Parts: sequence; structure tokens; C-alpha cells
Amino acid sequence: MLAALAGLDNELPRLPSYVAHAKDVVEGLRDGLEGAVPFFRINPPVPFTHQFQVWLPFPASVLDAAGLRQALETKSVVFGKWFDSEVPGMSVTEVTVAASALEWTVDDVAAAVRAFVELLPQD
Repeated sequence: MLAALAGLDNELPRLPSYVAHAKDVVEGLRDGLEGAVPFFRINPPVPFTHQFQVWLPFPASVLDAAGLRQALETKSVVFGKWFDSEVPGMSVTEVTVAASALEWTVDDVAAAVRAFVELLPQD
């Protein structure tokens, strides 16, 4: 309980900056994904919290493998764990913008997403 209270003291005042930066992260994601994958969805399209979803048309295992490879090769992580969705052929992940993301610019996010997409199987 003490750790939770400390977290509230430290993180709660930062939430407005996380929410504001989430809009920049979404812009970078959109820039990196448009034209690079056949379809994607960011939900909601304009985030109103520091968390949102990204949907891509690949199996979760393929996306997880690309994410792991990117992390090992670049020491950067764009996406966390992917989950197969109820929509056939689509997987979803939740993105949480927190302190570590504040250093990333729109261009940084877009470049990292492009590098992630390059690790996906090409048809």
C-alpha cells in the first residue's frame, strides 16, 4: 500500500503531461504505419488518456517476435505484448505513455515504428 501511495504522489501530477504527449505518440505511430501496413487502427484516434490501443493485421506471435527482435537489436521498445483479437486476422496491443516516452519526439516514434514494420514478414 505504501508503494501505491508513493506512486500516486509521483505519477499522478505527471498524468497531464502523459496525456498531452500521447497525442504526439499517436501522430508518430500514424506517420510510421501509414503506407507501411495494409491496415491499422488506433483506438481512440485521438487519445483522451495516456493509454490507447493499436490494431495491426498480423498474428500476435509475429508482432511479438518482431518486437523482441527490435528490442534486442536496438534496445528500444515501441509496443508491448500483442494479443490476437476476436476480429479475424487482427491483433491488438495497449500503448501506455509514461515518463520514458516523454523523451520521444513524433519523428522518433515514426522512425521506431518504421523499423518495427521492417521486421514483419512481407507478402
